[in-house]
Amino acid sequence: MTRLNWAENTSPTLGRIVEDDPIVVIPVGSVEQHGQHLPVGTDSFAAEAVVHRAAAHWSGPKPLLLLPTVWTGLSPHHMGLPGSITLRSETFISVLEDVCASLLQNGVRRIVLLNGHGGNISAMDVALTRLGESSLDTERVVALTYWHLVASRSAELRESRPGGTGHAGEFETSLMLALREGEVELGEAETVYPVLPSGYLSTDLFEGAPARRFIRFDRLSKTGTLGDPSLASAQKGNRILEVCSEELAAFLVNFQTW
Repeated sequence: MTRLNWAENTSPTLGRIVEDDPIVVIPVGSVEQHGQHLPVGTDSFAAEAVVHRAAAHWSGPKPLLLLPTVWTGLSPHHMGLPGSITLRSETFISVLEDVCASLLQNGVRRIVLLNGHGGNISAMDVALTRLGESSLDTERVVALTYWHLVASRSAELRESRPGGTGHAGEFETSLMLALREGEVELGEAETVYPVLPSGYLSTDLFEGAPARRFIRFDRLSKTGTLGDPSLASAQKGNRILEVCSEELAAFLVNFQTW
């Protein structure tokens, strides 16, 4: 019997599945402060939920397998606020590189790193580059960030003005109200629109900013929130989860043809 979760299968079973050219998805998150009102596991919880919702309706000809979440992300910019845990950039890149290299050595040829934390993005690109430098077959190893998949549909998912769907803002708070309402301290939430020094910068998940920089979160926001959690709701969170999983499923359907 084949099980969706890689870790729940036996070695012989996985050996047989690999012969059918499966897609293996790895959620990648973080454990870090999410304002005064969201659990520190928010990024990992969200990435896992999007992956599992997309997988629940999978009917493609290729098998789909999910690896356990990589929960230790790259979060040095959050370390000025309690509860945050980070790997060093070299460690994080090596973890992703080693996991993907192991899958490739198992014979897997379609790997999706599904990311749920903004601070991971650049390092994930480096991990893919390093895999390519190792002359491995990496043409079908990809990194995705789940909110990038729905950026073209952001108007369906938000009410806040630009800057309102940042870290622990309307978007993430809605998701957590839908997924883990009992762990959300909504009464502690504060709306924060940080004053940025230039229009070339943005803290909104859906706004493309031409300039990027490293800055500690405690210098942007005393509470660790960037955005407007006051507009969040469980209903909106369920809609966000639905749209994100739809778009991920659409990508996976396309990916199996690469």
